[in-house]
Amino acid sequence: MRAAIDLDSNFYEVSRLPSPYHLANVDDEQPTSHIIDAFKEYINNEIPSRLIDTSNLQFVSRGDVFRVFQDKIASVTDEQIQERIRRFHSDPLATYQPQRETVLRQIIQEIVKYDILSHRWDEIAGEPTYEDVSAGKRQASKFNKLVQFCKTSRKLGRKLAWVDTCCIDKTNAAELSEAIHGMYKWYANSYLCIVHLAESTSYADWDSESWFTRGWTLQELLAPRRLKFYDKNWRPFTSSTIDDDRKSVDEIHPLESITGISKAVLTADNSQGVQGRNFWEIMSWASKRQTTLVEDRAYCLVGFFRVSLTIAYGEGQRAFSRLFEVVAAKNPSWEMFAWFGQPSVDHFALPSSPASYPAFEADMGKNRVGVQKFTITAHGLSLKSLPPVPMEFCSVVQPEVPGKPFLVSLKPRSNNESCSGRYGDLVVECGATRFITIRDARQLSACVINHHAARNREQGKLMVGKEYICFLLYSEVAEDDEVMWMKLTTDNLLRISCLGKDETANSDMVILVSDSTGREAGIAEPDGVVSSLVTTVIRSPTPSK
Repeated sequence: MRAAIDLDSNFYEVSRLPSPYHLANVDDEQPTSHIIDAFKEYINNEIPSRLIDTSNLQFVSRGDVFRVFQDKIASVTDEQIQERIRRFHSDPLATYQPQRETVLRQIIQEIVKYDILSHRWDEIAGEPTYEDVSAGKRQASKFNKLVQFCKTSRKLGRKLAWVDTCCIDKTNAAELSEAIHGMYKWYANSYLCIVHLAESTSYADWDSESWFTRGWTLQELLAPRRLKFYDKNWRPFTSSTIDDDRKSVDEIHPLESITGISKAVLTADNSQGVQGRNFWEIMSWASKRQTTLVEDRAYCLVGFFRVSLTIAYGEGQRAFSRLFEVVAAKNPSWEMFAWFGQPSVDHFALPSSPASYPAFEADMGKNRVGVQKFTITAHGLSLKSLPPVPMEFCSVVQPEVPGKPFLVSLKPRSNNESCSGRYGDLVVECGATRFITIRDARQLSACVINHHAARNREQGKLMVGKEYICFLLYSEVAEDDEVMWMKLTTDNLLRISCLGKDETANSDMVILVSDSTGREAGIAEPDGVVSSLVTTVIRSPTPSK
């Protein structure tokens, strides 16, 4: 017996009714067994473990979901699948030919429909929990948003829906972990994501709408195939017949500027992940978003990278360090190091949070391979890079206002014997203590992390007139004539320019200069400085006493 709730009552009275999902006999008219297996596999692995009935707020388990849609499932035939495949084959504009499993999955998604809510949790009125809905009787103020969402979804024709506040038993660690790892997928597989902007009645309110500032809502914005915005009174923002408001970006003009996400990404199908976007760009979207719990700064991004991360609330910043390390092990790229500010408390070479990443700059990644091989250990960072560029202290501008950074200028060292190019000055923003470190350092070097590829894989190239992102390395002492590099934390993302060839360069470093036809020794390349890659080892700084 289950608790049925009258959605039109101000105080939800409970009556005890048998679940309608247990009345049907799934053996009456079954399609081919492999079709049934495909439906069950999808329901058990691709949608939330628990949905809610939009007509009475009863929970619906995965087993019950099959029964809800059994009539439509029974109508699926092998002939229907083959006919859809034939239509693809006969379409001259079709860019690829789907396999049987792909077509069957499309059919399953067209049948197993549920809506999903994206919202900012109400910390004043509160939100209904799993225990609240299970109990079946709660005050209207706490349930109002859930009721309005279910009414809206039911009006749009959906029987089932999902809400993060009550459809997860958060006291069950295994269920919570499944939800965090599966949430991107659940939003992607929903029929429609209904976004409730509780602080907005017009587009003018969007600048101060907190929904756009929350960590979890980033994936809720991008993952769904369809998304509709509703205002605080549950009125749709657009009158468009298009079932995805992101496809009406011209009408929803603030969306691109508020989120910092390009129209191309907002209107793309991101249900299988955000394709062609690197770590830096994704982190830049998340950089200005907040979460109530520190750990959620990492957990809310797990779905973007399709990685598994043990959920351990209470670990603090360590969660983001672990996310960084897991992503680096799966898909290492130089963009991961395009950060500034305070490092993680766990490791000097890792950022503390997404807030460490500045706005993404596409030009900095254009045709660049950068550092791809690196190893993070407990004692430091080892990476395959171009030879570090020797630098020396030039000047400093002290801040006139307390709390503002020092502006330190560094210039390439004149007796440069380790790299082949001529480089511009480096401007470093830092605090007083770090300024002293720079001034007193035995050696300083700039380590470029986003070089271009050269024809030889063991070499890298810098283009004359281009800017590059770099680390600032310093050395205080030497052991056995070996320089011990350490990375200096800066308050800005460091850039250095390649100005041209250094005529005193070592013989294994050459400059390629194109002639009027763009050819040099049969290689069609513009001006650039090519250097052999070296292993740069950066040690963990000695703890202050």
